[in-house]
Amino acid sequence: MRRAAAETRRLIRVAIIGMGAIGHVVAKALDGRVGLVRVDRTRWPLTDAEPAVDAAVVCVKTYGNAWAAEVARRILAPGGVIVTIQNGLGNVETLGAAVGPSRVALGVIYVGAELSGVELEATGPGRVEIGRPEDPAARAHVEGLARVLAAGGMTVGVVDDPWPSVWRKLVVNAAMNPTTALFGLHNPELLEHPAGRPLADELARETASVATAAGVPIDPEKAPEMWHSVAAFVNRSSMLQDVEAGRTTEVDAINGAVAREGARRGVAAPLNDAVRVLVESLAA
Repeated sequence: MRRAAAETRRLIRVAIIGMGAIGHVVAKALDGRVGLVRVDRTRWPLTDAEPAVDAAVVCVKTYGNAWAAEVARRILAPGGVIVTIQNGLGNVETLGAAVGPSRVALGVIYVGAELSGVELEATGPGRVEIGRPEDPAARAHVEGLARVLAAGGMTVGVVDDPWPSVWRKLVVNAAMNPTTALFGLHNPELLEHPAGRPLADELARETASVATAAGVPIDPEKAPEMWHSVAAFVNRSSMLQDVEAGRTTEVDAINGAVAREGARRGVAAPLNDAVRVLVESLAA
């Protein structure tokens, strides 16, 4: 017990990069338990007189990764860790280019959240799974961060291989996000929609086939059940929120990335590529 407490005390400063809905969920779990630095595009977090941070949790949308990587590079202490709990693929590569891939911890978060002004609506404190990075000091910070998040009410797992978690969430996001955005549906409505549901089911199967080719076996015929179970309790997808607000979506990092990974692995994913084009056309 004393050892765990000492390790947690060593994790004295944590930055959240991106204060949207997910950033607020993470901040709620960490607030009062660590030195918390909230970072968004309107607030530069540190002056030269302030200490660096031990961990930076990246919560920006994927298209903000270049900015997030530069912020992390400037504020992260030597031996510190970047934790990405973002959607889609490609986040590790961009962030790792800034601080070194051995200091990046890949993870996922499972929570439905929406930020209306300053009011946060969430389905709960959330569940997080984080992979252990290669760098020993970064790995120790991940373990400490996990304990603090758990103390704040989150369900937290630290794993050696995060890719199964990433691909399972990607199956859900690739199926549900673009279809709800295209049809203007809340997630539970998608379950009953005569066109949206079969489209989402086939997107899930297609994504599962790409995951299997990438080394994470997911049965394509069982893949639709993965988004069905989520749709029942998460009200609005983030992609629908972005479309309705006129913001850029993450469809390229989700469906576009699935199509590109499929092409690289010799597995066709034409439906993922098609919905990428369609969702992008909504903002054209």
